[in-house]
Amino acid sequence: MIKSFILMVSSTLLFASDTSSGQGNTLLYLLLLLLLLLFVFFFFAKRMQSERAKAKKEAKTSGERGTNPEVLEAYRIESKKIKIENQPFRLSGLLHILTNKIGKALKAHNHHLHYDVDSEVGRYIVGDNDYIEQILEALLKNTIVLGTDSEIVLSIFRSRQNFLVFDVSNEKGVISKVDCREYLTTESISTEKSEELNSFVKAKKIAEAMGGSLTLSSNKRSGTHYTLKIPYIPDKDNRSHQQQLKKFLEGKRALFIGKTKYETKRVQYIFETYGIKISDMKLEDFEKKKPDLSRYDMVIIRSSDLTAKHIAFFKRIYENPKSEFKIIISHELFEPENKIALGKSIAHAELFNPAIIGDVEEILYQMFILKSKAVKGISNMEVFDPETFVLKGSRSVREGDLKKFSGAHIAVAEDSKVDQRVIRNILNKAEGASLFFVENGLDMIKLLEEKEIDIIFTDINMPLLDGLTMTKRIRSNPKWENIPIISISSMAFKHEIRSMVLAGMNATISKPITAQEVYRALERFLKVTPAMQARSLKKEQKRNVYTDYDRNILDVQKGLDEVGEELQYMEILLETRETLKGSAKQVSKLIYDDEYLAMKAYARSLRDLYKNIHANEMVKILDELTHYVYINKKVYLMEYTALYQKNWMDLQKEIDRFVAFVIDEES
Repeated sequence: MIKSFILMVSSTLLFASDTSSGQGNTLLYLLLLLLLLLFVFFFFAKRMQSERAKAKKEAKTSGERGTNPEVLEAYRIESKKIKIENQPFRLSGLLHILTNKIGKALKAHNHHLHYDVDSEVGRYIVGDNDYIEQILEALLKNTIVLGTDSEIVLSIFRSRQNFLVFDVSNEKGVISKVDCREYLTTESISTEKSEELNSFVKAKKIAEAMGGSLTLSSNKRSGTHYTLKIPYIPDKDNRSHQQQLKKFLEGKRALFIGKTKYETKRVQYIFETYGIKISDMKLEDFEKKKPDLSRYDMVIIRSSDLTAKHIAFFKRIYENPKSEFKIIISHELFEPENKIALGKSIAHAELFNPAIIGDVEEILYQMFILKSKAVKGISNMEVFDPETFVLKGSRSVREGDLKKFSGAHIAVAEDSKVDQRVIRNILNKAEGASLFFVENGLDMIKLLEEKEIDIIFTDINMPLLDGLTMTKRIRSNPKWENIPIISISSMAFKHEIRSMVLAGMNATISKPITAQEVYRALERFLKVTPAMQARSLKKEQKRNVYTDYDRNILDVQKGLDEVGEELQYMEILLETRETLKGSAKQVSKLIYDDEYLAMKAYARSLRDLYKNIHANEMVKILDELTHYVYINKKVYLMEYTALYQKNWMDLQKEIDRFVAFVIDEES
């Protein structure tokens, strides 16, 4: 358009130059003015057309998208309506998952990752595992992108003010003062802002909902620090073995062998926590002197430093049945598999960096208190092929592929609400299957005692009882020993996958989860049984029960077809209703205050929430309201304040009716 305008102006100037001076100038000005007006008119007409097309496309995309698993969660975070669930969970499990999630980015930026966990923190912490993980992942990713070749450190300690503090730092990375100010003052997420800024704003809202805070500081002297503070809640069940270990290990001696003291200082600090006396020896001194190890109770050496001579030296000690001396091998994060394998033949226990106090506590407890000879666990497997254990989708899932699993009882143990909805959306395609969701391993054990379950999908890091321990308990019961158990986790290093195999899992799916991988798991492990076929027939007979509901207000049948279970659909309805409480007042306020941009964004988020539960009339109203916002018709918009309120009341009645039906049926 701009090129056309320049061409027209050029032609006008040429024409004007051929006329007489006075007349030519007047005509020139008139023509230029006319062309300018035409340009402005066409420019704004084109812009309006583009805006309408964009709005239409957004509405269509939203409609085609169907149930969005993150819609309700994103709305809650933005409106500060999230529900915090504080439960005890294993800190080392959380840190292992974080290592996996940021592993590729660390490697790409050539950073070194360290975890400094204060001894007062304990093996288990109490908090909302899911939200803490979300925040720390965002902060670590933000820190990683600040340059290369640096140390990324996550320090965890208890402050004097009784807060649990998570400090994420990059000693070399610096954020400008202007950007820091924007991070600390921005209140809402926007597509116009950077991914790093949006993730920080989201994390800050979650931290505040947990009763804590999130701050940022950055300068050339100390680098960048993101500091999350949440209220410290003591673990009443005291799951840590620290006190018992301190009494037993007080005065025992450990020899650290390494190229420099700096390379082992963080691991040394953890061992000193248990009263162990530490000695250092450089690798070259160890090779020259071959010291008398009888003065020590254990040695810690990195597998990356091991040579064939070292292996031969330590093997004599390892194979001596009378020896109480322990050999602990430490592995680096991105160490080659052949180097890791080299140390396995002489290791009483293995540690994988970044070292975590919970892992050290576990191996010390196993070796010295329980006297276990299988602490290294993962190296007990002579043959292991992770490629056959990690499920990969081989083809796209066609409509009807999952229908053959109708009648199946599928249980999912997952504490993340977002991941729950992702899995639910995938498994809903298994029409006629019953889905059971729990948030920890203990509840899964209870579910197995109450229901006949055909297959289990489970996260690893969960509160109360993690996925590995849960699997071991399930496998110890003869009634459940043959139920297929599929891990759904971010843990993807080979040593972590081996631990899943040893626990008794059948396979693993890496997050983010895809329909292809879930289908592969069902196809490979879920066998169609007569019990499943009988349940499928019974469900088919119940399909006509819900025809009594007004589908315009709430399409119960469609919701049930997607969710699969009455109780779960009921939970989603009640959750959504609670989240949208007060939305009618907010709609009225935005319309009366002429807040059109805010109203447009709010209507879009409301529409997605109503689409999520199949409240069709509300979706239609919000489509119309959005249209009138675009064309700036306040007269029409006023009518929607009352219309929204009326339909909101009608929807609540339908929800109440469905809830009463489900409760009556359950009783």
